[in-house]
Amino acid sequence: MRVFKPLRWILYIIGGLIASLLLILILLSIIRIPIDLSSHKGMVESAASLALGRTVKIDDKIVISTSLRPVFSVEGLRISNPKNFEKGDFLNMKSAEIRVHVLPLLMGKIKVAKFSVKGISITLVENKQGAVNWSSKTLAEGKSEAPPEPKPSIRENQLELTSDSLVLAKLDLADIAVDYHRPGMAEPMQFKIDECTGTMLPGKPFILSMKGKLLNEPYTTEIEIGSLQELIEESRSRMAIDTQIAKTRFNFAGTLDLAKATKNLHLKASAAGDHLDNLNGLLGLDLPPLKSYKAAAELSMGRERIELTDFLIQVGNSQLTGKMTAEKSGDKPEVTLELESPLIQLNDFDVGEWSPEKSDPKQSVAEENRGKASEAVGTGKLLSPEVLAKFNVRMDVKADKVMSGKDELGSGVLTVTLKDGRFTADPVKLNIPGGSFFMAASLKPEKSAPEASVRATIENFDFGVPVRRAKPKADMGGIINLDVDLKSSADSFNNLMASSNGYFNFSGRLENLKAGVIDLWAVNVIAAVLSRNKENQSQINCLVGRWTMKDGVLEPDVFLIDTTKIRICGKGQINFKDGHIDLKMAPIPKKAEYFSLATPVEVKGNFTDFGVGIQPGGLLGTTVNFIASPVTSTFKRLFSQELPADGNDVCAIPIGPEDRSAKPSVGCK
Repeated sequence: MRVFKPLRWILYIIGGLIASLLLILILLSIIRIPIDLSSHKGMVESAASLALGRTVKIDDKIVISTSLRPVFSVEGLRISNPKNFEKGDFLNMKSAEIRVHVLPLLMGKIKVAKFSVKGISITLVENKQGAVNWSSKTLAEGKSEAPPEPKPSIRENQLELTSDSLVLAKLDLADIAVDYHRPGMAEPMQFKIDECTGTMLPGKPFILSMKGKLLNEPYTTEIEIGSLQELIEESRSRMAIDTQIAKTRFNFAGTLDLAKATKNLHLKASAAGDHLDNLNGLLGLDLPPLKSYKAAAELSMGRERIELTDFLIQVGNSQLTGKMTAEKSGDKPEVTLELESPLIQLNDFDVGEWSPEKSDPKQSVAEENRGKASEAVGTGKLLSPEVLAKFNVRMDVKADKVMSGKDELGSGVLTVTLKDGRFTADPVKLNIPGGSFFMAASLKPEKSAPEASVRATIENFDFGVPVRRAKPKADMGGIINLDVDLKSSADSFNNLMASSNGYFNFSGRLENLKAGVIDLWAVNVIAAVLSRNKENQSQINCLVGRWTMKDGVLEPDVFLIDTTKIRICGKGQINFKDGHIDLKMAPIPKKAEYFSLATPVEVKGNFTDFGVGIQPGGLLGTTVNFIASPVTSTFKRLFSQELPADGNDVCAIPIGPEDRSAKPSVGCK
């Protein structure tokens, strides 16, 4: 049938239009043609603001490149804070580019081929009500807090993304700066992400890899999120985080709810490293240089409470297990720790010259590098007034076995409290074989009325333990007793002695400790030089010190060293106010000796630079006595009573607060 010519032309035109349209679609799907949509920014801003529930502004241009994988480019994007927050931007972004697949959109799925961003500034804010500006969910005004949800179990299996409704093939972020503000912070905490890459594929978790700096400390972080869609829509998801910073590795795994700051978080956490003091620059503290440490726990965090269960702290071979709770229902956090240990090896806690009150020279450099952010996290020495005033803490520790190298010291208990700025260790008890150790210490370093005190007693402590720590093959030993009671107006334990009042007593019966050169000091010098028989060498029997402390000046009521052949008596003072020592030591032979060099000596100088010398006039007296000794020593042997060789008349002098005005020991003037 012949088609009329006019109709034929109409069909040609329609076919040509369809072919042209198909050709245009094919060209558009193959060739990317950039289209500037900057003139339509208002419509895009309104749609984005409606979707996010907060104001969105685009300062520069919007460009779309057509294809089956269109590319959307945005420059100068700003997202403001939500309602109930101060005016300002939550996010500033220099440029962003997103490539999506068109065909999956027809099936209601979003597949992003690439999402890249350069230059992001994010300001995270928590307000006084506990709401946070980074969540799409905010606390309704006047709405009471819902009861806590039951604690979910933490999944051990690998995180999986089962849905393919949202797929991200490649994420590439660069140059990200984040500031965190919360009530009470003088300056924000800052950290930087130099680069962040990630993927979110069906059947696999959403993975993020980040590198950057936190308080000028380089870090790397790997994050796995079970469902990004759930995190975006519900502000919650399962998450695993692995971070390495300051030569320390942190691991977290559990559930996360971002709708409310510190509102609902349950996870397993661990931290491990080789040197604890590597964290000084990050935390702003002078931590002890402990080696090979690990901490792990299951963490449950709510708005006002943090709980750690299955708690483990390990340093070397020493372990502590237990639980910890921290509540902030009052003005400051209340922390309680209950710990037990099957073994505490004292060698694991060898910290050298470190002190909780002594600054590390390197620390000042680290603090300077941290800048203003250090004020946000709080810096200082562990026993400074600023640190002690931030928390109330109680820690109870029970140790089944305490070792010092191969020496077993026994078992012990420790209770440490920190309340209203006062640090107290009371009691510290150690049950040692044959004896005991007890100590109670208190410090309140406030500027107006500082206080410090120490009460300590040691009964029948084996002197061989510290000797073997210094020389493992040594056979020296004996029993040491100590009784100390000092009270002071001091702002630190380092300054305790400078204004102390009380007493400092000690005594010791020593074994296998040779008097050695002491014999040359006061016995018959000719016999001492000629004698090579080790069995006849003098032994140190004991040492006794009963010292009274008044306003920082320590003076001996009794101070002596007794050997089998001589007795050395001391007097003088140690002044802790000006750090000066002035002691005089006089040797007395237990029986009158011919040609004895019993010359009194003195120890004089300051704590860091003192010398030992002969007292003024001592050399002249020694010379006279040395020459006249054949005569004087003969009469002394006939009419004087010898001092007992075993020193029983002085070695049994009691120590403690009683009999402070005891007369000088026999043989001492």
